[in-house]
Amino acid sequence: MNFMNLPKEYAKEDSLFYILPIEYEYNLTYGKGASKGAIEIIKASEHLEYYDEQFNIEPFEKGIHTLKSLNLINNEPNQAIGKISEEIEKHRDKFLISLGGDHSITIGTVKGLEKSKDFDVIILDAHTDFFHSWNNSQFNHRCTAQRIVEKHKILEIGTRSMDIDEAELIKDNENISIIKAYEYKEEKLKTELKKLKDNVYISIDVDVFDPSFIRNTGTPEPGGFFWDKLINILKIIFENKKVISADIAEFSPRYNFEAEAFSLAKLCYKIMSLNSKKS
Repeated sequence: MNFMNLPKEYAKEDSLFYILPIEYEYNLTYGKGASKGAIEIIKASEHLEYYDEQFNIEPFEKGIHTLKSLNLINNEPNQAIGKISEEIEKHRDKFLISLGGDHSITIGTVKGLEKSKDFDVIILDAHTDFFHSWNNSQFNHRCTAQRIVEKHKILEIGTRSMDIDEAELIKDNENISIIKAYEYKEEKLKTELKKLKDNVYISIDVDVFDPSFIRNTGTPEPGGFFWDKLINILKIIFENKKVISADIAEFSPRYNFEAEAFSLAKLCYKIMSLNSKKS
């Protein structure tokens, strides 16, 4: 499969943009199906317009190469993280967007970039994912931020659900900051961005969106962001930081999901537009 079903001359290995589909989910908390999300997003991308009218640019002209899907369905969490890391490291000179998969894929994508880049991490997510361990694994999707904060500062945006134990851990950790969805202000975002390194990685758990917009996700939470606000958040991040890579995780296509898959394909393309405008 090829993102946007692009002609071969725009999907070669010398492309600026790379897409990595990751088929993986393990010990999910609620809804199942995240392993199928990447494929459905890529299928939907075939129907995108080449021209981004909002940013007056055609990112496809810089090339979008789609890698072979990384199928990790039967892997234990530590094995999956290792294989994702190895694959990411191969393409560290590209602007790579990974499509998950449950949110634990981000542990692997971040790890794969660590050997060659110095960066902090921005996570857009309804949940803090700050447990030390969950279901007997430190690599569960509910531990994503906890694993990442060991080596990077984290800014979480869109939070509106957490466990009391997570709240206590976060309170005692100076390397993580949170902008809750119902407290979001542009001024606060710009202030928090100043605390991060110039290079940042962006991870988007699609439950950051309101469930009236994205329903097909593992744990939908009311009170989330809508399209325009999230795109504006990304715009501010790109204006203030150098984004080195990104992922979109936790899309679980189960019912009436075509419009959502298309929206997430467009989100992927918007990230490329913002990168193209910045460069």
